[in-house]
Amino acid sequence: MPSFNNLNTPLNVIFMGTPEIASESLRNILNLFKTNILDLKCIYTKPPVWDSKKGEIIKSSVNVIADEAGIKVRTPKTLKSNPDEIEFLKSLDLDLIVVVAFGLILSNDILAIPKYGVLNLHPSLLPDLRGPSPIHYAILKRVKYSGVSIMVLDNGIDTGPVIAQNKVPIGKDEYYETLYKNLSKAGGVLLAEVIKTVFRVKLNVFKYAYPQSLIKISNMTESKLIGSSAQNVDFFRDEPLEIYSKIRAFRELGGAFFMFKNKSVKLIEAKLLINKEEFEDKQFERTAGHYDYNDYMENGSEEVFKSIKYFSEFLPTLSPGMIILANKSGLVIQTAKKGVYLSLFRLKPEGKRLMEYIDFINGYRIKSGDVLK
Repeated sequence: MPSFNNLNTPLNVIFMGTPEIASESLRNILNLFKTNILDLKCIYTKPPVWDSKKGEIIKSSVNVIADEAGIKVRTPKTLKSNPDEIEFLKSLDLDLIVVVAFGLILSNDILAIPKYGVLNLHPSLLPDLRGPSPIHYAILKRVKYSGVSIMVLDNGIDTGPVIAQNKVPIGKDEYYETLYKNLSKAGGVLLAEVIKTVFRVKLNVFKYAYPQSLIKISNMTESKLIGSSAQNVDFFRDEPLEIYSKIRAFRELGGAFFMFKNKSVKLIEAKLLINKEEFEDKQFERTAGHYDYNDYMENGSEEVFKSIKYFSEFLPTLSPGMIILANKSGLVIQTAKKGVYLSLFRLKPEGKRLMEYIDFINGYRIKSGDVLK
């Protein structure tokens, strides 16, 4: 049984992380450092990289915060077959290693070093959305809730037993950037609570974790790395909900895109409009906990739909990708479903600056009846 004095001894901890989601967790950990819940021995992050556009070396978000806090930073290029780093870690008499989006794989030798284990923050409700792109996929799946999981790191990919989870709501029109920030904040808070629990009880984190196999989930998805083909939009073949999800999920990657006059045009901001009086797909499949067409029935104003109807009457036929409205009132595209439209707000044509829709209309002489391939 641990002694009372041992229970009040700060945890010897190192933190490993790189991007903004990790820096949000680091801020919470620094607060625990200030209150003597832990002794932050050092911070690991990915090495600085050269930014050719800025002409300077850029440190990771975590590195910047560590420098400001005066915490020692280590930036190895790999931890695989790295005996020097393993010996260094062993010399710290570690109680806990905390990992958030570090970017390097930890070997079994490293996982075995801390007395109480290795904690990891994953921005999804595991076991759903394991893999490298859980936030993008949460939007692509159109789920109404995602969340954060604190798990014990093992030698699998996001397979370790889970200690704690918190749900985070996703708005039907929410973009990646907002969801990323919300998950980062929720994850940092939950991670701090778990660390405080370890501080109080001083026991291996495996004792609090439960296997992911025991977590019931109706439709588990493995997230994948996002390639350019996944970002392509086909107005003729793609479901409108799928297109809208791509626009919101991929903006931080540069944007979902379509081809126009043999050039790519990135979709930076848009809105899905459904005229319930025209919408004919009455038998669309509804899935509990997911956004569907019914959730977007009130997205457009009566004035917008009146304008769409007015200009539609001058077009001989309507086809997916056809521009219905192209004036100061908006840039509205017909989708593959009757009564479902995309209103485009901001676009970035290949080789051009980011544009408001009216500049795109004027610059490319867009008019009703034109078709976006």
